[in-house]
Amino acid sequence: MSFFPACQTVLYTISTALLYPVVISLILLTVWLLVHSGGFAGEWIKRRRMTADAADAMEAICEQRALPAELAAELPYPVAAYAEKLSKLAEEGDRFTAERVESLNQKAQLERFREVDRIRLMVRIGPSLGLMGTLIPMGTGLAGLTQGNMAQLSSSLILAFTTTVVGLFWGSPPIFFGDPGAVGHGRPAPDQCHHRGHDP
Repeated sequence: MSFFPACQTVLYTISTALLYPVVISLILLTVWLLVHSGGFAGEWIKRRRMTADAADAMEAICEQRALPAELAAELPYPVAAYAEKLSKLAEEGDRFTAERVESLNQKAQLERFREVDRIRLMVRIGPSLGLMGTLIPMGTGLAGLTQGNMAQLSSSLILAFTTTVVGLFWGSPPIFFGDPGAVGHGRPAPDQCHHRGHDP
């Protein structure tokens, strides 16, 4: 056996072995997409139904150093959790409050950026896995065609086309989730509250 045919055999074996991990990964990513889409839709509906306005509640927020109950109930969970942590920092009120607030802001922003980066990574992985799931069965299908095995060819083509559809589907919906937005949308501005509390 010459060297080049041996390399072809090794590469064919490797590519064929990758088919199952690719298909399983596409299934898992699809489940993740459905779960994430449900959370995204729930938060969107909650924002659409929101009647309270954070801008109108600034006076109450700065006086109470906390979100009003009616506003907190309508805000998305990440924003409400951020506001609760900020309220605790305001209640402690030590000499390093400004630094603690800045640290909290940076952690919240970093967490949201990581979430967006994760979504962007998924957007890139999905179509790549779809392409791999298309090309791998094509090789086995063509190998079956040379042997006159039409059943293997049709089965491979069905798998190739379905993985293509799933991969292309993966490239579209996560784009709607990729807008980082404002981490603290609707949150009170700490500096404004700080200055307002010191106004004569």
